[in-house]
Amino acid sequence: MSYENGDFSFREFSGVILEGESFRSSTLTCAKFKNCTLKGVDFSEGFLAEVLFENCTLEGCTFEHANLQRAKFVHCSLKDSSFFSAFLGQARFEDCLIDGCNFSACQIPDGEFVKSCLSSSSFEGAYMKGSVFESSELKSVDVSQADLRKASFRNTNFESIRDDGSLFYGRKPWGGERSSKDWSEFESYGFD
Repeated sequence: MSYENGDFSFREFSGVILEGESFRSSTLTCAKFKNCTLKGVDFSEGFLAEVLFENCTLEGCTFEHANLQRAKFVHCSLKDSSFFSAFLGQARFEDCLIDGCNFSACQIPDGEFVKSCLSSSSFEGAYMKGSVFESSELKSVDVSQADLRKASFRNTNFESIRDDGSLFYGRKPWGGERSSKDWSEFESYGFD
């Protein structure tokens, strides 16, 4: 079944199993997915502002170029899913397992990753200014060319972080070198 170009705002999906379905270019403002299993579901180019995923398994899902502003992922498992070039401003991932996911070229200003484990995932070229990682684990995560200015990492553990060319104020908490960039390069354009 195809849900493409539809409006599913404020709709609740509870206990459903969706495999290979497409919500491409659909509106899911304030929609709720609770206790769902989503495999290969396509949310690309959709408007998912304030969507809630709670106690869900998301495997091989695509959120590319989607707007997920203030989206919440609570007690979820996300595996091999792509958020390439998505907007996740003020999105929150709480108590999530995030494995093999692609957040490259995403905009995640003021995002939150709380009590979450991120492994084998890429944030290459992502804009993550002001994001918070709290009581989380990052293993084999690529933040190359990412903008991590004003990001905070409270009680967070790191293992095998790749950070070539990332922007970060001060000493990188995973043991990297201080940024060698000229301070003029730390000006922000359009997001403050």
